[in-house]
Amino acid sequence: MSDRATPAGQQVPSQVLRQVCDSVIDNLGERSLRMLFAQSGLQHYYNGGALPPDDDTPSMTVTELSHLFATAFRIFGERGMRPILLRAGRTSLKHFRESNKTLAALAGAAFKVLPTDAKIKLVLSRSAKIAEELLHAPHRTYDTDAGFFVEISACPYCAGSQAEQPICFFPLGFYGEAIRWATGATYPVEEVECIAQGGKHCLIRIGRQPEAV
Repeated sequence: MSDRATPAGQQVPSQVLRQVCDSVIDNLGERSLRMLFAQSGLQHYYNGGALPPDDDTPSMTVTELSHLFATAFRIFGERGMRPILLRAGRTSLKHFRESNKTLAALAGAAFKVLPTDAKIKLVLSRSAKIAEELLHAPHRTYDTDAGFFVEISACPYCAGSQAEQPICFFPLGFYGEAIRWATGATYPVEEVECIAQGGKHCLIRIGRQPEAV
C-alpha cells in the first residue's frame, strides 16, 4: 500500500501550510522560513519566491506537516513557536468561517438565539469536523462539568516531538477563535493532555466561563 493511501499520507490543503508560512514570516522573518523548510528537507514546497497558494489545493502530506512542526520546535523552541502557531490557528479558523458552508451556516438568526452552551457545543463540533477532514486525524468533542473538550487522536501537531509542556498551539488558536466568534467573548483554552508529553491523546479544554474583561 502506498503512503498516500494511509491517513498519514493524506494531503492537507495548501491554505493550512500558507497560514503557517505567513505566521513564521510575520514573527521571525522570511529567512527563518527558508531555513525551516531547508532543515526539514521540504524545500520543494518553499525555497524562496512564491509562497504556497492560499487555497484548498492539495499540498504536503500529514506526515510532512508533522515533520515540519517537529523541525520548527527543534529550531525555534516552544517559546518561539507558540505565537506562530496560535496565529496560524486563529487565521485558519477565520478562513474556514468565511469559506466553509458548515461554519457559515452558524451565522444565521437561529444560531444567534441559542443558549451560550449550545452555541459552544455546536461550533466546537463543526470546527472539529473540519479539522478532522483537513488533517485526517480523529477528533471527538464532549463536555463535562469541568468544561468543553476536543480530543485529538494520532495528533499531527506534535507527532515526532517530545516536550515537558503541551505544545499543540495551533488547535488552541483554532478553537479559541471559534468560541470567540460564536459567543462574542474570550474563553480560557488550554491543552490539558499532550501526546508529546506521553499522553494517550491530545486534549483541549475550553472553560465554561469567559475570561474577565
